[in-house]
Amino acid sequence: MTSFLTHQTVFECISGPDTGRSAVLMPHVRVVVGRNPQSTIPLSDPQVADEHLAMVFDGQHVYFQTIGVQLVELNGRAVTTGELSPAADLLIGSSHWRLLSKPVSTGPIPVNPFAGIDFSNSVNRISTLTGVDTLDSDFSLKTIFAKVGEKRSDEDIESAFTVGTRQTTPVIGTIASHWPQPWLFVRFGGSALLLFISLFLAVTQFQNELLIPGLLFVGSFAVPFGSLIFFWEMNAPQNVSLYQTIKLVFSGGMASLLISLFFFSNTAFLGTFLGASSAGIVEESGKLLAVLILMRNKNQYHWILNGLLFGAAVGTGFAAFESSGYAFVVLMQGGFSQAISNIFLRGVLAPFSHVVWTAIAAAAIWRVKGKQSFEWDMLKDKGFLRTFIAVVLIHMIWNAPFEVPILPYIWFLPTKQLILGTIAWIMVLGIIQSGLKQIKKAQQAVLQPAV
Repeated sequence: MTSFLTHQTVFECISGPDTGRSAVLMPHVRVVVGRNPQSTIPLSDPQVADEHLAMVFDGQHVYFQTIGVQLVELNGRAVTTGELSPAADLLIGSSHWRLLSKPVSTGPIPVNPFAGIDFSNSVNRISTLTGVDTLDSDFSLKTIFAKVGEKRSDEDIESAFTVGTRQTTPVIGTIASHWPQPWLFVRFGGSALLLFISLFLAVTQFQNELLIPGLLFVGSFAVPFGSLIFFWEMNAPQNVSLYQTIKLVFSGGMASLLISLFFFSNTAFLGTFLGASSAGIVEESGKLLAVLILMRNKNQYHWILNGLLFGAAVGTGFAAFESSGYAFVVLMQGGFSQAISNIFLRGVLAPFSHVVWTAIAAAAIWRVKGKQSFEWDMLKDKGFLRTFIAVVLIHMIWNAPFEVPILPYIWFLPTKQLILGTIAWIMVLGIIQSGLKQIKKAQQAVLQPAV
Protein backbone atom coordinates (compact mmCIF):
# COMPACT_ATOMS: atom_id res chain seq x y z
CA MET A 1 0.00 0.00 0.00
CA THR A 2 1.10 3.57 -0.61
CA SER A 3 1.33 6.03 2.25
CA PHE A 4 -2.13 7.05 3.54
CA LEU A 5 -0.80 10.58 4.04
CA THR A 6 -0.76 11.05 0.25
CA HIS A 7 -3.15 8.32 -0.88
CA GLN A 8 -6.38 6.91 0.41
CA THR A 9 -7.42 3.27 0.12
CA VAL A 10 -10.86 3.00 -1.46
CA PHE A 11 -13.10 -0.08 -1.71
CA GLU A 12 -15.23 0.48 -4.81
CA CYS A 13 -17.81 -1.46 -6.84
CA ILE A 14 -16.74 -1.50 -10.52
CA SER A 15 -19.65 -3.47 -12.00
CA GLY A 16 -23.02 -4.89 -11.00
CA PRO A 17 -26.13 -3.50 -9.24
CA ASP A 18 -24.05 -1.39 -6.84
CA THR A 19 -21.68 0.12 -9.39
CA GLY A 20 -20.20 3.36 -8.08
CA ARG A 21 -20.70 2.55 -4.39
CA SER A 22 -17.47 3.03 -2.46
CA ALA A 23 -15.96 3.74 0.93
CA VAL A 24 -12.62 5.12 2.08
CA LEU A 25 -10.98 2.57 4.41
CA MET A 26 -9.57 4.05 7.62
CA PRO A 27 -6.86 2.24 9.57
CA HIS A 28 -8.23 -0.13 12.23
CA VAL A 29 -11.88 0.80 11.57
CA ARG A 30 -14.16 -2.17 10.88
CA VAL A 31 -16.25 -1.86 7.72
CA VAL A 32 -19.45 -3.88 7.30
CA VAL A 33 -20.89 -4.50 3.82
CA GLY A 34 -24.51 -5.58 3.43
CA ARG A 35 -28.10 -4.62 2.66
CA ASN A 36 -28.74 -3.42 6.20
CA PRO A 37 -29.14 0.41 6.01
CA GLN A 38 -26.88 0.68 9.08
CA SER A 39 -24.00 -1.07 7.30
CA THR A 40 -20.90 0.98 6.59
CA ILE A 41 -21.53 0.35 2.87
CA PRO A 42 -25.28 -0.29 2.44
CA LEU A 43 -25.95 -2.21 -0.80
CA SER A 44 -29.01 -2.75 -2.99
CA ASP A 45 -27.95 -6.05 -4.62
CA PRO A 46 -30.73 -8.59 -3.80
CA GLN A 47 -28.13 -11.41 -3.68
CA VAL A 48 -26.34 -9.76 -0.74
CA ALA A 49 -27.26 -10.54 2.88
CA ASP A 50 -28.11 -7.85 5.44
CA GLU A 51 -24.62 -8.28 6.89
CA HIS A 52 -22.53 -10.02 4.29
CA LEU A 53 -18.90 -9.10 4.80
CA ALA A 54 -16.61 -7.38 7.34
CA MET A 55 -13.30 -5.72 6.44
CA VAL A 56 -10.40 -4.27 8.44
CA PHE A 57 -7.55 -2.14 7.06
CA ASP A 58 -4.42 -2.09 9.25
CA GLY A 59 -2.69 0.70 7.31
CA GLN A 60 -0.89 -1.74 5.04
CA HIS A 61 -3.15 -4.72 4.36
CA VAL A 62 -6.90 -5.21 3.95
CA TYR A 63 -8.42 -8.36 5.46
CA PHE A 64 -12.00 -9.57 5.01
CA GLN A 65 -14.25 -12.21 6.48
CA THR A 66 -17.82 -13.10 5.61
CA ILE A 67 -20.50 -12.96 8.28
CA GLY A 68 -22.48 -16.07 9.16
CA VAL A 69 -22.78 -18.58 6.29
CA GLN A 70 -22.19 -16.07 3.49
CA LEU A 71 -19.67 -16.60 0.72
CA VAL A 72 -17.78 -14.30 -1.65
CA GLU A 73 -15.57 -15.03 -4.63
CA LEU A 74 -11.96 -13.87 -4.63
CA ASN A 75 -10.58 -14.04 -8.18
CA GLY A 76 -13.24 -16.64 -9.07
CA ARG A 77 -12.73 -18.83 -5.98
CA ALA A 78 -15.40 -19.13 -3.28
CA VAL A 79 -13.96 -18.10 0.10
CA THR A 80 -15.06 -16.90 3.53
CA THR A 81 -11.92 -15.04 4.54
CA GLY A 82 -8.72 -13.66 3.05
CA GLU A 83 -6.55 -10.67 2.23
CA LEU A 84 -7.62 -8.28 -0.52
CA SER A 85 -4.87 -6.91 -2.77
CA PRO A 86 -5.23 -4.04 -5.27
CA ALA A 87 -5.14 -6.48 -8.20
CA ALA A 88 -7.79 -8.81 -6.79
CA ASP A 89 -11.43 -9.02 -7.89
CA LEU A 90 -13.96 -9.61 -5.10
CA LEU A 91 -17.46 -10.75 -6.08
CA ILE A 92 -20.09 -9.88 -3.47
CA GLY A 93 -23.49 -11.11 -4.62
CA SER A 94 -23.48 -10.18 -8.30
CA SER A 95 -21.27 -7.09 -7.99
CA HIS A 96 -17.53 -6.91 -8.59
CA TRP A 97 -15.42 -4.87 -6.16
CA ARG A 98 -11.84 -3.65 -6.30
CA LEU A 99 -9.37 -2.09 -3.91
CA LEU A 100 -8.10 1.22 -5.30
CA SER A 101 -5.41 3.63 -4.15
CA LYS A 102 -6.39 7.20 -4.95
CA PRO A 103 -4.33 10.36 -4.38
CA VAL A 104 -5.81 12.78 -1.87
CA SER A 105 -4.17 15.82 -3.39
CA THR A 106 -2.77 16.92 -6.78
CA GLY A 107 -0.46 19.49 -5.22
CA PRO A 108 2.13 19.63 -2.45
CA ILE A 109 1.09 19.72 1.18
CA PRO A 110 1.43 23.25 2.53
CA VAL A 111 4.26 23.78 5.00
CA ASN A 112 1.84 25.48 7.41
CA PRO A 113 -1.82 24.85 6.49
CA PHE A 114 -2.97 27.04 9.42
CA ALA A 115 -1.03 30.15 8.42
CA GLY A 116 -3.12 33.30 8.46
CA ILE A 117 -5.89 31.88 10.66
CA ASP A 118 -6.91 33.95 13.66
CA PHE A 119 -7.40 31.13 16.17
CA SER A 120 -8.93 33.30 18.91
CA ASN A 121 -11.52 34.59 16.46
CA SER A 122 -12.18 31.05 15.22
CA VAL A 123 -12.72 29.81 18.79
CA ASN A 124 -15.18 32.63 19.49
CA ARG A 125 -17.07 31.86 16.27
CA ILE A 126 -17.39 28.21 17.28
CA SER A 127 -18.68 29.19 20.72
CA THR A 128 -21.21 31.61 19.25
CA LEU A 129 -22.48 29.16 16.63
CA THR A 130 -22.88 26.33 19.14
CA GLY A 131 -24.58 28.43 21.81
CA VAL A 132 -21.91 28.28 24.55
CA ASP A 133 -19.96 31.01 26.35
CA THR A 134 -17.04 32.57 24.50
CA LEU A 135 -13.92 32.19 26.59
CA ASP A 136 -12.76 35.25 28.55
CA SER A 137 -9.62 37.04 27.40
CA ASP A 138 -7.69 35.91 30.49
CA PHE A 139 -8.47 32.21 29.91
CA SER A 140 -5.31 30.08 30.14
CA LEU A 141 -4.92 26.34 29.59
CA LYS A 142 -1.45 26.61 31.11
CA THR A 143 -2.96 27.82 34.40
CA ILE A 144 -5.62 25.09 34.42
CA PHE A 145 -3.08 22.29 34.01
CA ALA A 146 -0.39 23.88 36.19
CA LYS A 147 -0.72 21.22 38.92
CA VAL A 148 -0.47 18.19 36.65
CA GLY A 149 3.25 17.70 37.24
CA GLU A 150 3.27 18.34 40.98
CA LYS A 151 4.46 15.55 43.26
CA ARG A 152 1.63 13.95 45.27
CA SER A 153 1.51 11.48 48.14
CA ASP A 154 -1.01 8.68 48.62
CA GLU A 155 -2.65 10.80 51.30
CA ASP A 156 -3.13 13.64 48.80
CA ILE A 157 -4.85 11.26 46.38
CA GLU A 158 -7.07 9.78 49.09
CA SER A 159 -8.05 13.25 50.26
CA ALA A 160 -8.86 14.34 46.71
CA PHE A 161 -11.23 11.40 46.24
CA THR A 162 -13.03 12.03 49.55
CA VAL A 163 -15.46 14.69 48.33
CA GLY A 164 -19.10 14.76 47.38
CA THR A 165 -20.51 13.14 50.50
CA ARG A 166 -22.98 14.85 52.82
CA GLN A 167 -20.16 15.65 55.26
CA THR A 168 -17.59 16.85 52.69
CA THR A 169 -19.70 18.89 50.25
CA PRO A 170 -18.80 22.57 50.70
CA VAL A 171 -21.51 25.17 51.39
CA ILE A 172 -22.23 27.75 48.70
CA GLY A 173 -20.03 30.45 50.20
CA THR A 174 -16.95 28.22 50.27
CA ILE A 175 -17.19 26.73 46.76
CA ALA A 176 -14.19 27.69 44.64
CA SER A 177 -15.61 29.66 41.71
CA HIS A 178 -12.30 29.98 39.86
CA TRP A 179 -11.10 27.49 37.24
CA PRO A 180 -10.28 24.14 38.91
CA GLN A 181 -6.78 22.75 38.39
CA PRO A 182 -7.21 19.02 37.75
CA TRP A 183 -4.39 16.51 38.17
CA LEU A 184 -5.96 13.24 39.30
CA PHE A 185 -7.00 12.30 35.75
CA VAL A 186 -3.34 12.10 34.70
CA ARG A 187 -2.50 9.82 37.65
CA PHE A 188 -5.45 7.57 36.87
CA GLY A 189 -4.72 7.53 33.15
CA GLY A 190 -1.07 6.69 33.77
CA SER A 191 -1.98 3.85 36.13
CA ALA A 192 -4.50 2.45 33.64
CA LEU A 193 -1.91 2.63 30.85
CA LEU A 194 0.63 0.79 33.02
CA LEU A 195 -1.96 -1.90 33.78
CA PHE A 196 -2.80 -2.24 30.08
CA ILE A 197 0.87 -2.60 29.12
CA SER A 198 1.40 -5.19 31.87
CA LEU A 199 -1.55 -7.26 30.65
CA PHE A 200 -0.39 -6.91 27.04
CA LEU A 201 3.08 -8.21 27.94
CA ALA A 202 1.58 -11.05 29.96
CA VAL A 203 -0.51 -12.12 26.96
CA THR A 204 2.17 -11.70 24.30
CA GLN A 205 5.31 -12.78 26.16
CA PHE A 206 3.84 -15.66 28.13
CA GLN A 207 1.11 -16.67 25.64
CA ASN A 208 -1.52 -16.52 28.39
CA GLU A 209 -4.87 -16.30 26.59
CA LEU A 210 -6.75 -16.24 29.90
CA LEU A 211 -5.77 -12.58 30.31
CA ILE A 212 -7.19 -11.43 26.96
CA PRO A 213 -10.67 -10.57 28.38
CA GLY A 214 -9.02 -8.48 31.11
CA LEU A 215 -6.85 -6.76 28.52
CA LEU A 216 -9.89 -5.89 26.39
CA PHE A 217 -11.80 -4.66 29.44
CA VAL A 218 -8.98 -2.44 30.72
CA GLY A 219 -8.24 -1.16 27.22
CA SER A 220 -11.88 -0.26 26.62
CA PHE A 221 -12.44 1.52 29.95
CA ALA A 222 -9.05 3.12 30.63
CA VAL A 223 -9.12 6.28 28.50
CA PRO A 224 -12.88 6.99 28.76
CA PHE A 225 -12.68 6.66 32.56
CA GLY A 226 -9.56 8.81 32.70
CA SER A 227 -11.47 11.47 30.76
CA LEU A 228 -14.35 11.13 33.23
CA ILE A 229 -12.01 11.80 36.18
CA PHE A 230 -11.14 15.10 34.48
CA PHE A 231 -14.83 16.09 34.42
CA TRP A 232 -15.20 14.93 38.03
CA GLU A 233 -12.34 17.22 39.05
CA MET A 234 -13.86 20.11 37.07
CA ASN A 235 -17.09 19.78 39.08
CA ALA A 236 -16.29 22.83 41.24
CA PRO A 237 -19.28 22.40 43.64
CA GLN A 238 -17.73 19.06 44.70
CA ASN A 239 -21.18 17.74 45.51
CA VAL A 240 -21.02 14.47 43.55
CA SER A 241 -19.10 11.57 45.09
CA LEU A 242 -16.95 9.20 43.10
CA TYR A 243 -19.34 6.40 44.11
CA GLN A 244 -22.31 8.22 42.56
CA THR A 245 -20.25 8.90 39.45
CA ILE A 246 -19.17 5.29 38.97
CA LYS A 247 -22.70 4.06 39.60
CA LEU A 248 -23.91 6.36 36.81
CA VAL A 249 -21.20 5.05 34.47
CA PHE A 250 -22.63 1.54 34.60
CA SER A 251 -26.35 2.25 35.03
CA GLY A 252 -26.33 5.15 32.55
CA GLY A 253 -24.06 3.38 30.10
CA MET A 254 -26.31 0.32 30.00
CA ALA A 255 -29.51 2.38 29.88
CA SER A 256 -28.21 4.54 27.03
CA LEU A 257 -27.23 1.45 25.02
CA LEU A 258 -30.65 -0.15 25.47
CA ILE A 259 -32.47 3.08 24.58
CA SER A 260 -30.26 3.59 21.52
CA LEU A 261 -30.83 0.02 20.35
CA PHE A 262 -34.58 0.54 20.76
CA PHE A 263 -34.38 3.75 18.73
CA PHE A 264 -32.28 2.04 16.03
CA SER A 265 -34.83 -0.77 15.71
CA ASN A 266 -37.67 1.72 15.25
CA THR A 267 -35.95 4.29 13.04
CA ALA A 268 -34.44 2.12 10.30
CA PHE A 269 -35.50 4.75 7.75
CA LEU A 270 -32.82 7.09 9.12
CA GLY A 271 -30.13 4.59 8.23
CA THR A 272 -31.55 4.27 4.73
CA PHE A 273 -30.91 7.95 4.05
CA LEU A 274 -28.02 8.75 6.37
CA GLY A 275 -26.11 5.48 6.72
CA ALA A 276 -23.68 5.44 9.67
CA SER A 277 -24.37 9.14 10.29
CA SER A 278 -27.81 8.24 11.63
CA ALA A 279 -26.03 7.25 14.86
CA GLY A 280 -25.53 10.94 15.57
CA ILE A 281 -29.28 11.41 15.95
CA VAL A 282 -30.10 8.08 17.58
CA GLU A 283 -27.21 7.69 20.03
CA GLU A 284 -27.07 11.29 21.23
CA SER A 285 -30.81 11.21 21.88
CA GLY A 286 -30.49 7.86 23.64
CA LYS A 287 -27.63 8.97 25.90
CA LEU A 288 -29.29 12.25 26.87
CA LEU A 289 -32.56 10.46 27.60
CA ALA A 290 -30.66 8.05 29.88
CA VAL A 291 -29.20 10.99 31.82
CA LEU A 292 -32.64 12.55 32.19
CA ILE A 293 -34.34 9.31 33.26
CA LEU A 294 -31.76 8.66 35.97
CA MET A 295 -30.94 12.18 37.23
CA ARG A 296 -33.68 14.66 36.26
CA ASN A 297 -35.46 14.56 39.64
CA LYS A 298 -32.36 14.83 41.83
CA ASN A 299 -32.76 18.54 42.52
CA GLN A 300 -29.76 18.74 44.85
CA TYR A 301 -27.64 18.51 41.69
CA HIS A 302 -28.74 21.74 40.04
CA TRP A 303 -25.40 23.15 38.87
CA ILE A 304 -24.44 23.27 35.19
CA LEU A 305 -21.21 21.51 36.11
CA ASN A 306 -23.26 18.69 37.66
CA GLY A 307 -25.01 18.15 34.35
CA LEU A 308 -21.65 18.18 32.58
CA LEU A 309 -20.36 15.44 34.90
CA PHE A 310 -23.52 13.33 34.61
CA GLY A 311 -23.35 13.45 30.83
CA ALA A 312 -19.66 12.54 30.88
CA ALA A 313 -20.42 9.55 33.14
CA VAL A 314 -23.13 8.17 30.85
CA GLY A 315 -20.96 8.85 27.81
CA THR A 316 -18.09 6.98 29.48
CA GLY A 317 -20.22 3.90 30.07
CA PHE A 318 -21.58 4.00 26.52
CA ALA A 319 -18.11 4.44 24.99
CA ALA A 320 -16.49 1.70 27.09
CA PHE A 321 -19.21 -0.89 26.46
CA GLU A 322 -19.21 -0.06 22.74
CA SER A 323 -15.40 -0.23 22.48
CA SER A 324 -15.24 -3.58 24.28
CA GLY A 325 -17.89 -4.89 21.85
CA TYR A 326 -15.94 -3.72 18.81
CA ALA A 327 -12.74 -5.19 20.24
CA PHE A 328 -14.40 -8.56 20.82
CA VAL A 329 -15.83 -8.70 17.29
CA VAL A 330 -12.49 -7.73 15.75
CA LEU A 331 -10.75 -10.32 17.97
CA MET A 332 -13.07 -13.04 16.65
CA GLN A 333 -12.79 -11.97 13.02
CA GLY A 334 -9.37 -10.38 12.66
CA GLY A 335 -7.28 -11.83 15.47
CA PHE A 336 -5.50 -10.49 18.52
CA SER A 337 -3.32 -7.86 16.83
CA GLN A 338 -6.31 -6.36 15.05
CA ALA A 339 -8.27 -6.18 18.32
CA ILE A 340 -5.38 -4.37 20.05
CA SER A 341 -5.06 -1.92 17.15
CA ASN A 342 -8.80 -1.26 17.33
CA ILE A 343 -8.69 -0.64 21.08
CA PHE A 344 -5.67 1.64 20.71
CA LEU A 345 -7.26 3.83 18.04
CA ARG A 346 -10.61 4.05 19.83
CA GLY A 347 -8.78 4.79 23.09
CA VAL A 348 -6.86 7.69 21.56
CA LEU A 349 -10.05 9.13 20.10
CA ALA A 350 -12.22 8.47 23.20
CA PRO A 351 -11.64 11.90 24.84
CA PHE A 352 -12.96 13.54 21.67
CA SER A 353 -16.19 11.59 21.22
CA HIS A 354 -18.95 10.04 23.35
CA VAL A 355 -17.68 11.28 26.72
CA VAL A 356 -17.60 14.95 25.69
CA TRP A 357 -20.65 14.81 23.42
CA THR A 358 -22.97 13.57 26.17
CA ALA A 359 -21.35 15.91 28.71
CA ILE A 360 -22.15 18.91 26.50
CA ALA A 361 -25.74 17.81 25.82
CA ALA A 362 -26.52 17.16 29.49
CA ALA A 363 -24.92 20.43 30.61
CA ALA A 364 -27.01 22.28 28.02
CA ILE A 365 -30.27 21.04 29.55
CA TRP A 366 -28.98 21.59 33.13
CA ARG A 367 -28.23 25.17 32.05
CA VAL A 368 -31.93 25.56 31.22
CA LYS A 369 -33.22 23.63 34.25
CA GLY A 370 -31.23 25.27 37.04
CA LYS A 371 -33.00 24.82 40.38
CA GLN A 372 -36.37 24.18 38.73
CA SER A 373 -37.97 20.77 38.58
CA PHE A 374 -37.35 19.23 35.18
CA GLU A 375 -40.13 19.58 32.61
CA TRP A 376 -40.01 17.86 29.23
CA ASP A 377 -40.92 21.17 27.60
CA MET A 378 -37.42 22.36 28.55
CA LEU A 379 -36.17 20.30 25.61
CA LYS A 380 -37.82 22.89 23.35
CA ASP A 381 -35.62 25.69 24.70
CA LYS A 382 -33.81 27.39 21.82
CA GLY A 383 -30.52 27.64 23.72
CA PHE A 384 -30.55 23.94 24.51
CA LEU A 385 -31.55 22.96 20.97
CA ARG A 386 -28.76 25.06 19.48
CA THR A 387 -26.12 23.26 21.54
CA PHE A 388 -27.69 19.81 21.22
CA ILE A 389 -28.02 20.08 17.44
CA ALA A 390 -24.35 21.07 17.28
CA VAL A 391 -23.44 17.89 19.18
CA VAL A 392 -25.61 15.75 16.89
CA LEU A 393 -24.05 17.30 13.79
CA ILE A 394 -20.53 16.71 15.14
CA HIS A 395 -21.38 13.04 15.72
CA MET A 396 -22.96 12.71 12.26
CA ILE A 397 -19.94 14.23 10.51
CA TRP A 398 -17.64 12.04 12.65
CA ASN A 399 -19.37 8.93 11.23
CA ALA A 400 -19.74 10.23 7.68
CA PRO A 401 -17.66 8.28 5.09
CA PHE A 402 -15.32 11.06 3.97
CA GLU A 403 -11.99 12.45 5.07
CA VAL A 404 -10.41 15.90 5.14
CA PRO A 405 -8.87 16.61 1.71
CA ILE A 406 -5.15 17.36 1.36
CA LEU A 407 -4.32 16.08 4.86
CA PRO A 408 -6.64 13.17 5.79
CA TYR A 409 -4.35 11.95 8.59
CA ILE A 410 -2.02 13.52 11.10
CA TRP A 411 0.45 10.73 11.80
CA PHE A 412 -1.99 7.77 12.17
CA LEU A 413 -5.00 9.76 13.44
CA PRO A 414 -7.83 10.92 11.15
CA THR A 415 -7.72 14.70 10.79
CA LYS A 416 -11.51 14.99 10.61
CA GLN A 417 -11.96 13.42 14.04
CA LEU A 418 -9.24 15.62 15.55
CA ILE A 419 -10.90 18.78 14.19
CA LEU A 420 -14.34 17.70 15.44
CA GLY A 421 -12.86 16.78 18.82
CA THR A 422 -11.25 20.20 19.10
CA ILE A 423 -14.60 21.86 18.39
CA ALA A 424 -16.24 19.71 21.07
CA TRP A 425 -13.61 20.67 23.64
CA ILE A 426 -14.03 24.37 22.83
CA MET A 427 -17.71 23.84 23.67
CA VAL A 428 -16.79 22.01 26.90
CA LEU A 429 -14.55 24.85 28.06
CA GLY A 430 -17.25 27.40 27.29
CA ILE A 431 -19.76 25.41 29.32
CA ILE A 432 -17.34 25.07 32.25
CA GLN A 433 -16.94 28.84 32.20
CA SER A 434 -20.75 29.19 32.28
CA GLY A 435 -20.87 26.83 35.24
CA LEU A 436 -18.29 28.86 37.16
CA LYS A 437 -20.20 32.08 36.46
CA GLN A 438 -23.36 30.39 37.75
CA ILE A 439 -21.56 29.64 41.03
CA LYS A 440 -20.29 33.22 41.34
CA LYS A 441 -23.78 34.60 40.74
CA ALA A 442 -25.26 32.31 43.42
CA GLN A 443 -22.56 33.34 45.88
CA GLN A 444 -23.21 37.03 45.23
CA ALA A 445 -26.93 36.48 45.87
CA VAL A 446 -26.18 34.79 49.19
CA LEU A 447 -23.60 37.33 50.36
CA GLN A 448 -25.50 40.43 49.24
CA PRO A 449 -26.90 42.18 52.35
CA ALA A 450 -30.65 42.52 52.62
CA VAL A 451 -31.98 46.02 51.87
